[in-house]
Amino acid sequence: MAHAHLGVSEFVLVDPDVVDETNLNRLVGATPHDVGAAKTKVAARLIQSINPGAAIKPVSRDVTDLDVALALVDLDAIFGCTDSHASRAILNQLAYQFYVPLFDVGVGIVAKQGEVTHISGRAQMVAPGLPCLVCAGVIDAAAVRRELQSAVQRAADPYITGFNEPQPAVISLNSTVASLAVTMFMAAFTPVPGEARLQYYNGIAGVVRAATLRADPSCVVCSRSGALGLGDQWSLPGRVREP
Repeated sequence: MAHAHLGVSEFVLVDPDVVDETNLNRLVGATPHDVGAAKTKVAARLIQSINPGAAIKPVSRDVTDLDVALALVDLDAIFGCTDSHASRAILNQLAYQFYVPLFDVGVGIVAKQGEVTHISGRAQMVAPGLPCLVCAGVIDAAAVRRELQSAVQRAADPYITGFNEPQPAVISLNSTVASLAVTMFMAAFTPVPGEARLQYYNGIAGVVRAATLRADPSCVVCSRSGALGLGDQWSLPGRVREP
C-alpha cells in the first residue's frame, strides 16, 4: 500500500481470492475478522484509510480471464504480485502489446529436510525497451498451459503430474521485494534517481544485487517480430468466460 502513501489516487485491484486463515501472516491489513472476505476488499479498506479520497475499483476475479486482462490496457502501470505463471505471462505480454509498464515481483523460500536453504526475491520492470519475463526465463510455458486449462482438461492431460504446489512466504520477505519494486516505480515515473530495472534479493546473505539482461531479438513477446505495440491486432492469451 506504499503507493497510497506516495500519492497514487486511482487503483484497480484484481484478485480472485478470499482471505484464508493461513494468509494472515503475510496479508497486510488483514485481521482474523477478514477470513472469508475478498482480498480486494481488504486492500481497498487499507488504501481508503490512508487516502479517503482515492478512487478504487475492486475486481474480485482472475486476470487470466481475458475480459479482466483487457480492462487493464488503459492503466498507467501494473504491479504483478502473483505466483501464477499464467497470470504473469498475460501481464508480461500486455506490457509490450499495449505499452503498459509492468513491475513484476516474486519471492521464494526453499527448504530441504526441515532446513531453509534459500531465501530469494526478484523485482523487475518490464516495458518496451527492456527484456521481458520470457527473456528472463521467469515463465514456464508448460505451467502456463496447465494453469489456463479447466479442471476437466487438466485431469485429462497426460503430461500433468502436479498442479499449483504451495510455497511458503512471509510478510517480511514480501515487503522487502515489494519495496524494491515501488522504488523502481518511482525511479521510472518521477525524477527520483535510480537506474536498476532488475534486482535480485538474497535473504540469507542480506544482499540486493542489480542485474541486466539481454532481450531475445526474436522474442514472441517483446520484439518487433512479436507482440510489441500491436495492441488489438494481436491475440492476448486468456480464458474466455462462457455467458
